[in-house]
Amino acid sequence: MMTETAVMISEIEETVTSVDDELGLLRELLDDDVVLKKPRKSRKPSVGIDDMAPAEFRAYKARLQAERRARNKAEQAAGSLPFDVDTTRDALADAALMLLYAGGPGATAVLNYLGQVFPDKPGAPMTILARARAGKLKPKLIKFARKSS
Repeated sequence: MMTETAVMISEIEETVTSVDDELGLLRELLDDDVVLKKPRKSRKPSVGIDDMAPAEFRAYKARLQAERRARNKAEQAAGSLPFDVDTTRDALADAALMLLYAGGPGATAVLNYLGQVFPDKPGAPMTILARARAGKLKPKLIKFARKSS
C-alpha cells in the first residue's frame, strides 16, 4: 500500500504518487499486445441517464416499470408466487402452523410467542394448537411448496 510520500523508481526516475501511476508505468514497459483490458462489469445502467432530459428519463423509468410488471405477470402465470410482504407473512404463518401440527422442534417457541401476542387470553395458544392439529387452520401456500425429494 502506498503512503503519502512519493516513491522514486530508480530505473525510470519518475515519481510515483498513486497506484494508477505505478500501473501506467508498468504498461509502458510491457508491449501493447500483452496488456489485455478486461471489460468492467458495472451495475449502472448502460444508458447515460444523467444526460437524459426529464421527459426522456420519465419514459425510460416507465419502460423499466412496464418490463418489471410484465415479468411479474409472467412469473405468476407460470405458478410462481410474488416475493413480497404478504406472501412472506403467509409463508411464515404456514411454517408456524406446520410446526404446531407436527409438534416438531420450535413448536414450543411458537406457542410461547402466541402467549406473548395474546397475553390477556391465556387459552389462545392452546386453542390455536388444537385448531391446527384438527385441520381447522390450514396453510395458505402449501400448494406452492415444492417437494424437495
